Amino acid sequence: MKILLIGGGMIGRERLDALKLISTNFSLDINITVVDSNQETLSFVKDKYNCTCASKITDLTSNSYDWVFVSTPHSEAVDLIIESYSIAKNILVEKPLGRNLEECNMIIDNKPENVNLYVGLNYRFYSGINQLLNHVKEGFFGDIISVNMILGHGNSPGMEKSWKLDPIMCGGGCLIDPGVHLLDLAIIISGSELKVNGGSYWDGFWKTGIEEEVHICLDNKNKTIFNIQTSLNRWKSTFRIEVNGSDGYGIVTGRGRSYGNQEYITGKRWGWQSGVSQTESEYHHLDNYSADDSFYECMIALFSLESTQITNNIIRPATEVDGKNVMRLLKDCRESLDLNDSC
Repeated sequence: MKILLIGGGMIGRERLDALKLISTNFSLDINITVVDSNQETLSFVKDKYNCTCASKITDLTSNSYDWVFVSTPHSEAVDLIIESYSIAKNILVEKPLGRNLEECNMIIDNKPENVNLYVGLNYRFYSGINQLLNHVKEGFFGDIISVNMILGHGNSPGMEKSWKLDPIMCGGGCLIDPGVHLLDLAIIISGSELKVNGGSYWDGFWKTGIEEEVHICLDNKNKTIFNIQTSLNRWKSTFRIEVNGSDGYGIVTGRGRSYGNQEYITGKRWGWQSGVSQTESEYHHLDNYSADDSFYECMIALFSLESTQITNNIIRPATEVDGKNVMRLLKDCRESLDLNDSC
């Protein structure tokens, strides 16, 4: 399998680690080429991953790959995706699919019919989240009454100088990154179009021209209430999803690393009636999961390999259609909050 990875930074290395593990676990011959304009990055990935390296796509010795993974700042991705259409039939771009709906449409409109385009919305493949999404689709919770989501990054001193907090390079603030992950999960849980009912944002700490914390409320045709919070100022990194249904509830906490290990519990309506406390009546589907394999599980699904961690899976990798749905909802959220399109 020939793979081209464009961008050898933090997320690119997550992909490289996953590919290395897949190659070992499934005895696959994977030949990787990495393109990055930073020579220090190229030296690092060449030494660690034993891959071929190039400074730009025009330096490549091959013009045909099984997969291209685009793992660059958002502002660079659009042209690179379109350029990759001529050298691969399968392409994955890290979220989001463009910095706005217009860029998203440009990517899709230029895509040849024989190319498969995916978006790296990998939160779908954290084990606890994946189980929760499958439970929702199976009707495990009954009718969904409400969904609460919190995703808060702590960031660190000096982050204001990074591309992630640059309104042009990133395309906005916390609502686009990391917020699109929550929008994607909300769309999956809803199963129908979401309407934005209002919200607020705060932008007074980093002062780079982006929204730094957003709280937004949505609902769907079933009147399910979605409360979404995303932040770059949480200080204590936080991840939590609560699904409350007519028959019971599910709660996922943690996202690995600084967010703490992931747990997933469910409980039935009036669980205390079983003669024990509410907490004792809960079922722990996942405890103390390191949550370090979402990229690995996503790529197993992309390559149509059989996972040992995720079974009976209804949730698939995000396609261009999913990516566009997320960008359309992002546009609605921005308009509701009177957030300017940074690009």
